[in-house]
Amino acid sequence: MKKSPWPKMPAAFVRENLTGHKILGLAVAGILYLICLSGTATVFYTDFQRWEAGAVPDAVFTPEGVAAAIDDARGHLPKGATGVYASLPTGEMPRLTVEAGESHRGYDSAGRYVAPAATPATDGLTALHYELHVPTVGLIVVGLGGVAIIALLAGGLLAHPRIFKDAFLWRSRAGERLNRSDLHNRVGVWAAPFHLAIAVTGALIGLLQVVLMVAGLSFYHGDTARASAPVYGDTVTARALGRMDSAGMVAAFGAIQKAIPGAQPYYLSLNNTGTDHEALTVWAIVPDRLVFGEQFDFDAKGGLIARHHLNDGSAGKQAYASLYRLHFGAFGGAWVRWAFVVLGMGLTLLCSTGMDIWLLKSAQKGRPHPRLHKGWGGFIWGGAVAMAAAGLTTFAFGAPYPAVFWPVTAIATIAAVFAPSLRAVSVAGKAALGLTLLALVGVHAMRFPAALGTNLVWVSAGLLLTGLAFIALTRYPRPPVPVRPDR
Repeated sequence: MKKSPWPKMPAAFVRENLTGHKILGLAVAGILYLICLSGTATVFYTDFQRWEAGAVPDAVFTPEGVAAAIDDARGHLPKGATGVYASLPTGEMPRLTVEAGESHRGYDSAGRYVAPAATPATDGLTALHYELHVPTVGLIVVGLGGVAIIALLAGGLLAHPRIFKDAFLWRSRAGERLNRSDLHNRVGVWAAPFHLAIAVTGALIGLLQVVLMVAGLSFYHGDTARASAPVYGDTVTARALGRMDSAGMVAAFGAIQKAIPGAQPYYLSLNNTGTDHEALTVWAIVPDRLVFGEQFDFDAKGGLIARHHLNDGSAGKQAYASLYRLHFGAFGGAWVRWAFVVLGMGLTLLCSTGMDIWLLKSAQKGRPHPRLHKGWGGFIWGGAVAMAAAGLTTFAFGAPYPAVFWPVTAIATIAAVFAPSLRAVSVAGKAALGLTLLALVGVHAMRFPAALGTNLVWVSAGLLLTGLAFIALTRYPRPPVPVRPDR
């Protein structure tokens, strides 16, 4: 008999790991579910941004066009504001948009204003994943969530001594608990390398921001920019004398190409706007590198003040600058992003089924928790419905995303507790999610009918098919929870 490569572990060790895995999973399941669900959707955030601001045309990058857009945006900068921020056209995000105070403006390739470019629904979705709509505290929670996923993955793997022997085991007709347990275990094992990579990068992104914030408060009188100087460099804006004009901005883009041929500028910040110390910071994608970009600082004449060497500096600096693209699958094109969505759905499934398995097992042992089980089902479906409903109301009526998401999630959870059965919760959740997605597509089509003839139509088609699929799934409700000894 061929010996398994998985080390043999004592039964007591396996039981202890399984107990720890269960306790930790039950404690953090809800938060992890929301983080993973929103993170899966956030993989396509650039596509959602383009779709949401459907009146803004695609553009190509030209230094003159960007300079013209910045000049126009400066004229709309509110009193007291000191910065203009622009997202520049790239292959992945071919839009030229500028943020001037509360104004988000969209431009064509020549820098002519076209339409508003605000994307509050997409911003609300990404803020849910980054910080659960709670600045600072939420960032810490999300970072700790990544640590919890690492611990759960490790504990889950160590609690499976038959990990290779049962690698393809799925008892789909052996009852709902065994069905879900096998699905939970198989997804957890087969996708463990991806899930571990996502958890590690997510934890590092979140917790490193907290470390920088604490360092800024502790050693630099609250100046987090100085605390992060070892990574991003220390911009000396006092050296940037004068006010930047179009010629200076064009010269800055030329300097970037001279420093790194083929680099693609994708974001810029015009700092100290309206003063005699205007300075330009530009981030540029470096070909064939995983870092999120190289950072350049310029004076008002387009003279290079500093290059931060994120792409060719120390190993630690490059590793840190690569976390973002690794975490969100922002490399390798559409196929990589689709793979991240599928595997992200698997991680979301792990978060939702863990609690479900415990509740099913408890019921089979004669200790049912029907209200808790229905409430958990309401939370699972309610979180998904709330994401869609918040996106719809924010897009259609300008409602604040958090003000819709959290109440809808809470109402769905509470209402499910009083539902007649878990089957009813399942049917209602699928129907509500499907109908909300269809409504979102319908509202978008009415607002931007011309978008149906562009490459944005795949977003509408994807949301439409997803909505129809959930409505169709209402014909297959959950089976009733058996309340009997599992013998």
